[in-house]
Amino acid sequence: MPPPRTREGRDRRDHHRAPSEEEALEKWDWNCPETRRLLEDAFFREEDYIRQGSEECQKFWTFFERLQRFQNLKTSRKEEKDPGQPKHSIPALADLPRTYDPRYRINLSVLGPATRGSQGLGRHLPAERVAEFHRALLHYLDFGQKHAFGRLAKLQRERAALPIAQYGNRILQTLKEHQVVVVAGDTGCGKSTQVPQYLLAAGFSHVACTQPRRIACISLAKRVGFESLSQYGSQVGYQIRFESTRSAATKIVFLTVGLLLRQIQREPSLPQYEVLIVDEVHERHLHNDFLLGVLRRLLPTRPDLKVILMSATINISLFSSYFSNAPVVQVPGRLFPITVVYQPQEAEPTTSKSEKLDPRPFLRVLESIDHKYPPEERGDLLVFLSGMAEISTVLKAAQTYASHTQRWVVLPLHSALSVADQDKVFDVAPPGVRKCILSTNIAETSVTIDGIRFVVDSDEEHECGGPPNLPLHRAPTTSQPGNCHPLPPGPGGPGQLRGPHTHWVPAGPAACGRCDCLVEPVLTIAAALSVQSPFTRSAQSSPECAAARRPLESDQGDPFTLFNVFNAWVQVKSERSRNSRKWCRRRGIEEHRLYEMANLRRQFKELLEDHGLLAGAQAAQVGDSYSRLQQRRERRALHQLKRQHEEGTGRRRKVLRLQEEQDGGSSDEDRASPAPPGASDGVDIQDVKFKLRHDLAQLQAAASSAQDLSHEQLALLKLVLGRGLYPQLAIPDAFNNSRKDSDQIFHTQAKQGAVLHPTCVFAGSPEVLHTQELEASSCDGSQDDKDKMSSKHQLLSFVSLLETNKPYLVNCVRIPALQSLLLFSRSLDTNGDCSRLVADGWLELQLADSESAVRLLAASLRLRARWESALDRQLVHQAQRRLEEEEQDVPVSPKEVATLSKELLQFTASKIPYSLRRLTGLEAQNMYVGPHTIPATPHLPGLFGSSTLSPHPTKGGYAVTDFLTYNCLTSDTDLYSDCLRTFWTCPHCGLHAPLTPLERITHENTCPQAPQDGPPGAEEAAPETLQKTSVLQRPYHCEACGKDFLFTPTEVLRHRKQHM
Repeated sequence: MPPPRTREGRDRRDHHRAPSEEEALEKWDWNCPETRRLLEDAFFREEDYIRQGSEECQKFWTFFERLQRFQNLKTSRKEEKDPGQPKHSIPALADLPRTYDPRYRINLSVLGPATRGSQGLGRHLPAERVAEFHRALLHYLDFGQKHAFGRLAKLQRERAALPIAQYGNRILQTLKEHQVVVVAGDTGCGKSTQVPQYLLAAGFSHVACTQPRRIACISLAKRVGFESLSQYGSQVGYQIRFESTRSAATKIVFLTVGLLLRQIQREPSLPQYEVLIVDEVHERHLHNDFLLGVLRRLLPTRPDLKVILMSATINISLFSSYFSNAPVVQVPGRLFPITVVYQPQEAEPTTSKSEKLDPRPFLRVLESIDHKYPPEERGDLLVFLSGMAEISTVLKAAQTYASHTQRWVVLPLHSALSVADQDKVFDVAPPGVRKCILSTNIAETSVTIDGIRFVVDSDEEHECGGPPNLPLHRAPTTSQPGNCHPLPPGPGGPGQLRGPHTHWVPAGPAACGRCDCLVEPVLTIAAALSVQSPFTRSAQSSPECAAARRPLESDQGDPFTLFNVFNAWVQVKSERSRNSRKWCRRRGIEEHRLYEMANLRRQFKELLEDHGLLAGAQAAQVGDSYSRLQQRRERRALHQLKRQHEEGTGRRRKVLRLQEEQDGGSSDEDRASPAPPGASDGVDIQDVKFKLRHDLAQLQAAASSAQDLSHEQLALLKLVLGRGLYPQLAIPDAFNNSRKDSDQIFHTQAKQGAVLHPTCVFAGSPEVLHTQELEASSCDGSQDDKDKMSSKHQLLSFVSLLETNKPYLVNCVRIPALQSLLLFSRSLDTNGDCSRLVADGWLELQLADSESAVRLLAASLRLRARWESALDRQLVHQAQRRLEEEEQDVPVSPKEVATLSKELLQFTASKIPYSLRRLTGLEAQNMYVGPHTIPATPHLPGLFGSSTLSPHPTKGGYAVTDFLTYNCLTSDTDLYSDCLRTFWTCPHCGLHAPLTPLERITHENTCPQAPQDGPPGAEEAAPETLQKTSVLQRPYHCEACGKDFLFTPTEVLRHRKQHM
């Protein structure tokens, strides 16, 4: 048994160990990776304020290194002044208290390893170093909070200085006494940021504030969250399409008007809100006006709901009277003096015929600011331009000037940019450098950009076509002293943006029979046409980008090119070894637009599944347990990356860099330098969100199956596109064959002389739009080329018409002219024998063979009716299923789907020679025969089946359906109908006489000796011949046989001769 240990023995052992600890302290290295890892494992856990690997962790180590250098410097200075003073045992914190005084702490505490009960750290690191690290961490947190609260104190003083601060109590008191309050505040009064905070302070916990633009929702949510001390919490959030920071703890949410309308559609009473703030009500958009109408009807049923209407420029009496004379709180603005400097435009040379915006006046403004104001004086420049094309022109010239002077950072701002690129305008320029923001009217309202001192207004704008009595307002943009530089309008004058807002509901699979092969392509194309073009403007002039993108282009049109681009991008995404961002940059494609397509595609698919028009996709089950575990780990890692990114984006102060890329559409992620492992700066957050939101395997399978479309599937898909885009059609000019590529002209119903947009696939290969097959006219062969017959005439179906210095057709697809007009026309007029058709009052089709024309018209009537019936039946059946009705209509069967699809393909493939031209204004005014007195309506079952003919009150002729009017067109051929007669013998009565084709078919339908009842199925087997009569025919009642006919005078004589 060993002897017991004595005190002296223990002292000798401790004395023997002490030199090794002192030696370890002397050789201590805080920069050792293993040391930092152990400290981070102990102090920076998942539940701590600072998490391991986060941006805040990197900031702490930077602070700690600076703290060490500072304390070492102060220690050395003290030793020089007092060399005899002993050295402090902790050099890193020599000038700080040995224990942290709670008086210096602002509501924080740090749990170290000892508090958590972990003793493992003590075995690896000296306790003194752990305590030193703990004290440094406390000082870092205290420093950060003191710095933050110092800024907040300044912020509170600025809030108190806002004009609306004096009206806060009045607004709350008025809202307490009334259900609706109108707040009319001038620019700069602070209404958009302060009113939601007043409501939050008053105890309201469910507040929604609508904004017309997504950038306003994001910027206001960040600002209000920062001012209300919840920037990093969840009390204040925003919700825009496909992006939301809203949670169960959110009390104030900023959202777009469209999203609130969607919520009203699901829950009409809006039970989740106590107060609704409708900001910028003066912007008379369809969504805003519709929301006000809905709220007016909702308020009587929700007496507890409060509504605040706010705007900078407002017709106070109009909105107040609309809501039963609601009280008005008018807040004055805070306007600053403005110095107006007019910049005249130099006279252009007479030889200059450029139609682009001249950027030289804007460059002269930049030069003037550089010469007049030293770079030390802060102040940025905001330039208002009319559209993206003008921004692109000025951007290119201004960036060249900025790269030469090194005193400007030029940034575009418009709605087509991604959220990350729009947020750049809120960043800070480096010292001695100014920002030049080239913006559309997106910066006029709802968005406040700090530091703007100079404003340039080019006095040009794009206008959206709308009702002529719709008032347009423009809000002031000045919120601080500065200079305004008005520029005269360019030679082109103001531009206009025309084109209806196409709501792409992919009903094509249902309307066209719910073909499984068309579901995925229709979803992709519908999503692609609902977002901005993914092709960057700088790539249009790059031969390398054009060559790389050429394999993806389709000669069928832009929708199919976008379809190919999306499918190829999904394939790249599914291959881990390939970088989709580099793939897009090499082809001049903005990847952010492809992410938007994927999100919209998913939303469209969910809509179809919710309405029962599409069967829900079954989630693919991963085979073994290891694969499932791997998938869960990947999703957990993605969620971690997303959380780290969200924590870091709002906290760092972003500073812009010089030499920004020329492409204003790319994001900072493309230019980000490699970040250390775990840092959120190097994460492609869009890719992270994409992988979390979508099943990449399902997308890849859908893209693979949709890549190889057959000729029949392509034809059906073009029919669906044509129906969805109708009546947005353009006809090629008759002389395009002799024009060069850039001079191709097209005509729409309302606009002549439109051209293809430079991004259009047909702009580089317009020959596919030319009529290749010309057939000689059946009359005399002396007609011009524009009147010659062909079975391959084409029309352009387009998504929008953009008018700047020229009217541009955007996103075009070519479709067969005759078949499309017969299937989609809203107004179809014919002459007596149906050889001449006029669609929608502006496109004339002249067919060579009247019999073929009648049969084709009959087939189109039948297909239109069946197409509409199939869609209606399917929608009614799904509505009955949702209501759980006992008696339900029979849904569309797969056999009926296949039959309809086959007949549509046969109809599209029919080849009938015809001519196509656009009617002149004089011809359109004089093309109808006009109303005339008709004693009786003819009954022609062989022509229109069971349709009831009635005289048209204005056009003349007979109304067959809601879109078809028969025999209402004036025609000269009836005067010379005798020249077209050929001898024909009736097989039933033996009549032998010279008859026109129409007279022959009419006689067959009315021949008294013809069999009345045919064999079963004969009606379906026989083709429906819709032969039609001449304008010389009149109703005739035969006294001998007692029947009514529609005969010409010659036919009356022949009929009488039969009874003699």
